[in-house]
Amino acid sequence: MTNQILATRGELLQRRSVFPNRGTWGARLSRLCIFCCVAILVGCSGGHVSSSGSSTPPSASLTALQITPGFIAVAAGFSQQFTATGTFSDGSSRVVTTVQWTSSDANVASINSEGIASGIAPGIANIIVQSGNIQASATLTVTNASANLTAIVISPAAATIAVNTAQQFTATGSYNDGSSRDLTSLVTWRSTSTATAIIDSNGLATGVAAGTTTITATLGSVTQSTTLTVSAPTITSIAVTPVNLTLAIGINQQYAVTATYSDGSSQDLISGVTWTSSVPAVATINNSGLSTTVGPGAAVITAAVGSLTDTTSLTVVPAHLTSISVSPSAASIAVGTSEQFTATGTFDDGSTQLLTSVAWSSSAPNTGVVSSTGLVMGVGVGSSTISAASGSISGSASLTVTSASLVSIAVVPANSSMAVGTTKQFTATGSFSDSTTQDITASVLWSSSSPAVATINNQGVATSIAAGTTTITAASGSVSGSTGLTVTTAQLVSITISPSNPRIAQGTLLKFTASGTFSDGSMASNLSGLVWRSSKPNIASIRSTGIVHGKKSGSVTISATASNITGTTTLTVGTGTLMAVAITPLTVSVPVGSMQPFMATGTFTDGTTQDITLNSHWSSSSATVATVANAPSVAGLATAHATGSAIIGANSGGNTASATLTAQ
Repeated sequence: MTNQILATRGELLQRRSVFPNRGTWGARLSRLCIFCCVAILVGCSGGHVSSSGSSTPPSASLTALQITPGFIAVAAGFSQQFTATGTFSDGSSRVVTTVQWTSSDANVASINSEGIASGIAPGIANIIVQSGNIQASATLTVTNASANLTAIVISPAAATIAVNTAQQFTATGSYNDGSSRDLTSLVTWRSTSTATAIIDSNGLATGVAAGTTTITATLGSVTQSTTLTVSAPTITSIAVTPVNLTLAIGINQQYAVTATYSDGSSQDLISGVTWTSSVPAVATINNSGLSTTVGPGAAVITAAVGSLTDTTSLTVVPAHLTSISVSPSAASIAVGTSEQFTATGTFDDGSTQLLTSVAWSSSAPNTGVVSSTGLVMGVGVGSSTISAASGSISGSASLTVTSASLVSIAVVPANSSMAVGTTKQFTATGSFSDSTTQDITASVLWSSSSPAVATINNQGVATSIAAGTTTITAASGSVSGSTGLTVTTAQLVSITISPSNPRIAQGTLLKFTASGTFSDGSMASNLSGLVWRSSKPNIASIRSTGIVHGKKSGSVTISATASNITGTTTLTVGTGTLMAVAITPLTVSVPVGSMQPFMATGTFTDGTTQDITLNSHWSSSSATVATVANAPSVAGLATAHATGSAIIGANSGGNTASATLTAQ
């Protein structure tokens, strides 16, 4: 009988979904029938009494809301769909629709009951979603970027990618005064054939199946298109990176797969990969290759693409997160500007780690709204506590948002020069009415008066195109600042890779750097469009950062290319395996409050030695005396906190070593 009642109730629900707009009487009848069926079902099942005799607990209640996207910009006259995701008392989360949407400034943007916001006039509006006494907010910036826009240029043009790989497109707008602006995040992106490739709101296209599609960028009445060809070449091998890591418990690690194709090319796969962990009790891994360390031990991480597989080992040491510190500990910003916060975890083995996957929150989202990466936008005058949490461990910092108005903008470096084919970082410093200053590089709209000479993106990074002069401008509303930029006639003539012809062991890594020599004899390391490649990624794969991972013994050619100039070096991956670790310095005394770098050197079975500082997990026997960092940029860097002695340890795949640090 119960099954019959469930079937009847399901049929009624299905009919109701087919006729969602029926009249009032039909709706009442439908609800009455469903109510009767549910009442009979409850009676037949004995009132849902559990085996212990107690009633089933009530359904999970809403505990938090989050808006997606947290930060977005649109042009006046255009719309943006916002989505509210609820977190419930049973730990589950799902999209919720029975919420109320409001805009903090209806003159800037309005929003309807379905979460669709419409840009009305240039400015910043706080988009608020509420359910009962629970609310969240996001920041919507409405720009006038479509005014006087004459053309859009999409880059790259006529690109080709493989299935399951990605291509980042950029849109640059040209204006009737001759200037250009990066409009990548403002245009509406579209793929004419989503069966071939999809593209997100930030211009990142992903190949789905072999074929050709048209990628279109639109802002206002201006539209531009380019073609994207998705190929399905034969994959001959895959390589997983990073390799042979040693991590603490509770750390997230993103793995990547590089595919090598039959034509010798290689690309990173962002989909189509099956990930597994040999010991989920040690480490889990999701469908995107994001691993989470769970308990001490060793696990093998495997990536599979069809019949091809590759593995890497992961060692988890018994270190637990004990506290989180948020930096900066106190910040003051003006409404409409932003501040980047970071979270660092301290573990019970005295180690520290930059935490990239914490849950960020703001105690007053109407004052400051925080993104999933810790970027906070000031949206209203007041104070807020910005918190970062990982499980039951959390840390916080204070944020003050003032009503100070922007008075002027200074752009640096001032009146500088650069060679063709290089990049230059510009920063914008705002002076406010309360006499404070603030870095507003990420909050301004950047432009170049002569895009044929140099372009500049939304992060203030200029790329030189040809010899000449241009004016770089940073604007926020009616306030702007500018400086001159000269691109010299010097041309890139050669690229040198360092270190030259190195040797590493299997399962270790090495960071390469590239410098360019120009026709005027000058040198630069800030080459634009630098592309790193490995001739045999199954032996050694290299990331876009220049970090190479040794997979198995053999020799490969590492190349770096920019402005059609290529430099190469030979990398040899040895046959040895790690057998011992040594730390230098072995004994050191430092003043309290100072920092001391340590280096780990590995000895391998083939008689070679190598710096394995980045491959090791660093620890301290006394976190009160000294902690030691594990982030790639500061690995092995110890900080002395109080007088005493601490044993500094390095662990690489179970091979350990120690040194003594005395703080005075």
